Amino acid sequence: MNIKFIIRSFIYLSIVIVVLFMFYIGFLWSAYVDETITSGHAYGFNIGDDKLTTYKKAPGALKNINIFPSISYIEIKSNANSAELLATKPDHRVMVEALLHDVGFSRFKLKNQWDFYFDGSYFNKLSLKFCDGRLCEIYRHRKYFEFP
Repeated sequence: MNIKFIIRSFIYLSIVIVVLFMFYIGFLWSAYVDETITSGHAYGFNIGDDKLTTYKKAPGALKNINIFPSISYIEIKSNANSAELLATKPDHRVMVEALLHDVGFSRFKLKNQWDFYFDGSYFNKLSLKFCDGRLCEIYRHRKYFEFP
């Protein structure tokens, strides 16, 4: 084998690896979202809407947030009654699918912040914050990487 061929092949392979790495870094940077909305509308929700209106919009809005079909989850804390059903111990936090049926609004209306996690990931989240019963802040966070 010719030494020039080996060196040339090594250089080409190095260039390909560097280019692929740069594309990957570019993808991570372009896919990163960390924004807070306090006026107007975003993600299918309107600042100033009451909790019931927001709750009714939530199933469709959450479904349309991600490019790929995904499931939205909420985090709950298990208690003595639910621990066995959730296959966990009491007082542990677990994620359950947020179906957002009419019967669930009674639980949501008591909270001033609703956190939804897409595909059960803490790195893909939407938070809705309420002030005086009205939606006052929409926070969206998405990243496909974890810092060491």
